[in-house]
Amino acid sequence: METEIGFFGDEIEKNDFSLGKQVDSIIFVKANTSFRILFTMKQTYIRLLLCAFLACGSYTASRAQLTTDNTYTPTQLVQDVLLGSGIQAFNITYTGAPQALGFFSGGNNGTPALGIDSGVVMTTGTVLNNGNGPQGPNNSTGSGEDNLAPGDTYLDGVANASTFNAAILEFDFIPLSDSVKFNYSFGSEEYMEWIAGGFADVFAFVLSGVTVALSPTNIALIPNTTTAVTALNVNANINSQYYVDNENPPGTAVQYDGFTTVLQAIYPVQCGETYHIRLAIADALDGIVDAGVFLEAGSFTTGAINVSSEISYGGPNDSTLFEGCGQACLIFARQGNLSAADTVQLNFTGSAINGGDFIPAIPNQVIFQPGQDTVVICISAVQDLITEGLDTLNISTTVSGPCVQSVSGATIYIGDFLPLTANAGPDTALCSANSVTITANGGGGVQPYTYSWSTGDTTQSIVVSPSQTTSYIVEITDPCGSPIGYDTVTVYLPSNDPLSIIVSPDYEICEGDPVILDVTASGGSSPYTYSWTTVSGNDLVANPNQPTNQLVPTSNGTFLVLVEEGCGATRLDSITVILDGCDVIPPNVFTPNGDGTNDVLVFQGLDDFPGSRLYLYNRWGNKIYENTDYTNNWNGDGVSDGTYYYVLDLSDGRSLHGFVMILKDK
Repeated sequence: METEIGFFGDEIEKNDFSLGKQVDSIIFVKANTSFRILFTMKQTYIRLLLCAFLACGSYTASRAQLTTDNTYTPTQLVQDVLLGSGIQAFNITYTGAPQALGFFSGGNNGTPALGIDSGVVMTTGTVLNNGNGPQGPNNSTGSGEDNLAPGDTYLDGVANASTFNAAILEFDFIPLSDSVKFNYSFGSEEYMEWIAGGFADVFAFVLSGVTVALSPTNIALIPNTTTAVTALNVNANINSQYYVDNENPPGTAVQYDGFTTVLQAIYPVQCGETYHIRLAIADALDGIVDAGVFLEAGSFTTGAINVSSEISYGGPNDSTLFEGCGQACLIFARQGNLSAADTVQLNFTGSAINGGDFIPAIPNQVIFQPGQDTVVICISAVQDLITEGLDTLNISTTVSGPCVQSVSGATIYIGDFLPLTANAGPDTALCSANSVTITANGGGGVQPYTYSWSTGDTTQSIVVSPSQTTSYIVEITDPCGSPIGYDTVTVYLPSNDPLSIIVSPDYEICEGDPVILDVTASGGSSPYTYSWTTVSGNDLVANPNQPTNQLVPTSNGTFLVLVEEGCGATRLDSITVILDGCDVIPPNVFTPNGDGTNDVLVFQGLDDFPGSRLYLYNRWGNKIYENTDYTNNWNGDGVSDGTYYYVLDLSDGRSLHGFVMILKDK
């Protein structure tokens, strides 16, 4: 369909057209010479007309990836979003349409399309997601709205044209360092269609002094230049390294046709003085197609001293310094203006003693010489051979110079140095397999470990295929030169005989007597494993996985032992223990008359107490008999009938005494 556009009314020159001059006119559109529509336009813009009739695109944005929030107050946006460390801000004000200022977070499935995750967004129209805001996808070449806010005089000078719809966030601040900086990205719907015609919405970050002499200065500059960032001098044709094309292909997260890479506004300041900054953006030449500036959250900061640490050797915790091994290096790095010398005071807390638990002692201050950005101090922990657990050393900084601000600290953990150990695992058997894997594990010392096997291998695990029972030795060393850790593991080959076991015999003993539970295995394949279990009785085996155990039973009981050989065959057997009373019962009388009955002095149960001593005394206290290992065999030889006093010292330490009568004529 052929379309004609015509104008009636005020005469419109070519220059008026290019500049978007406001006119009173009558407009007609002719399609196929058969249909005419008349419009009357009062105080509008030629550029809007062209977009309307030359298919600039829809004003509706859907499925936006960039999200915005218009509920934050200006104070919240500055204090809680924009500010980072080292800045004190106050006197916060905002001028402009309420809908032109808000919070944003980057989209594109969690990846910030702008290179900025979140922060403050200011636009020349709206931040609301109503189809005219900055939210993507980029499905319109002319998105925006006229929010009817006035322009700004300063921005008029930057744009060299009248401005409209200005949004201005400004505040006073005191820096605690020698520079101020923040990150931003500027985007516009005027990329690239309107750039050639000189249409360029404008923004500026205007810094001025309050307690120091500094005239209003725009610090939104092209890197390493004094040229202000605008759409006319940062685009696809000029300074393109700082430009991101969001139109070819259309981006999904942001509506604007293009935006800058993440740039940094930075300017030297005096620590402790008061400054004022105006963050401003406006439409230039017209109030239709919008632009926006995105300020990164937390990026409005000053120069800083960052403290970090590196450990030369460590275990699982790379912040642990072990006594007598390696070193920890503290790295102090400053930012900002490096032309002046600075001094940073250090504070130490924690259980470690500066100059006691590590050497050399860390000085109480770090001095940066002019031009120096990094100072490194290395320490070693003292091996005191005392087990103390984990000590900590916390390092933080305070500022003594006028132009540094501490934003971080470091913590070093000092661990006891433990002896290096090696464990190659249990002995094993080569049964039906052709090979077996042996793995060694180190302990103590300082990682990483190195391994050396008697086979010549240097890996942690080895695969062996011995033709006979063979022992393998591993040596483990560490980077600190600790005493070497050794271990040996044996791989057994099975014998031709099946597994068999022999256990100690059953026991019948006195209470308090010990017994030995023992099993001997043969045949099958080493190594043998043992498992003792109490089947009945009150007593448990102290070492159930050992072949031999000794215990003093307190009751009758049965003990079962299971033996397994290296290839899995098993055998079972048991041992029974019965307790007798084992009391010694002395006699009252005995009759050594030769009749074969009661002819000797018998203490019942004395057989259970070998080595017992017997002493006999007459009525006058004279000893008539003594035997140091009495075995119930005295027949009264050499004494007459009568009553005698005995003392029997049992081998268990007890002593029995009383009277016994001898009657030879009975």
